[in-house]
Amino acid sequence: MLKVYKYTATGNSFVIVDATQINLNDLQKEEIVLEVVEDRDGVIFVEKADESYFMDYFNRDGKRASFCGNGSRAFLKFLMEHFGLSGKVSIRTNAGLLVGRADAEISVQMPKPVFEKMLLPEELAGFEGAFITVGVPHVVLNVGADIWDFDMGIAQELRHKFNANVNVFNVLDSKLFEVRTFERGVERETLSCGSGTTATGYFIKYYLNKDTLIPDKLVAKTKGGILTLSFESDGIYLGGGVVNE
Repeated sequence: MLKVYKYTATGNSFVIVDATQINLNDLQKEEIVLEVVEDRDGVIFVEKADESYFMDYFNRDGKRASFCGNGSRAFLKFLMEHFGLSGKVSIRTNAGLLVGRADAEISVQMPKPVFEKMLLPEELAGFEGAFITVGVPHVVLNVGADIWDFDMGIAQELRHKFNANVNVFNVLDSKLFEVRTFERGVERETLSCGSGTTATGYFIKYYLNKDTLIPDKLVAKTKGGILTLSFESDGIYLGGGVVNE
């Protein structure tokens, strides 16, 4: 019998399936996702081999995604609570081997952002932005102070145009920004998106502010709460709250 758990990471909601004692093929996983996901954003399969843990992530549409930022933090919280891991932890994902910190704040090293290209305003409904990959593809666009009234139907259209997650943001000051995300595979706006927040913070820091200071920290306001981005010598760490429901 499957052991299934529910976690939420800064508004992003997941079902976690303990698959450490069983072997599941892709078809079985897709069927399980559609059975257990309910109204949550995705499903995480926890697997173990050679004393290391692997996160296999599926969006709510039943399709595998190479990475999920908030999902990786929920995954790490699960390992703390059910397998006794703490401190600095190496976790395996489809986006590569990453470092997690299982402390008071759950934080995980993000895949290295890849700046693909600037996008023209005529490509982004008149807004400034770019295409950036952080494990999965993201479009980021600067919509300004009207972010909370922004029509996310535009983001949905851009999601299909670019086959990517779409993040709309507003810069409040040099260290603080607001962000909303329409997620590919979830096919709706989610309360937060870890890799999308990372892509947005990366764009703001290096391309808008042209700031190369390391270490450094940015804070993001999302509908699901606060996320932090710590820019360090070995990469960007995403931090925030995680709760076991």
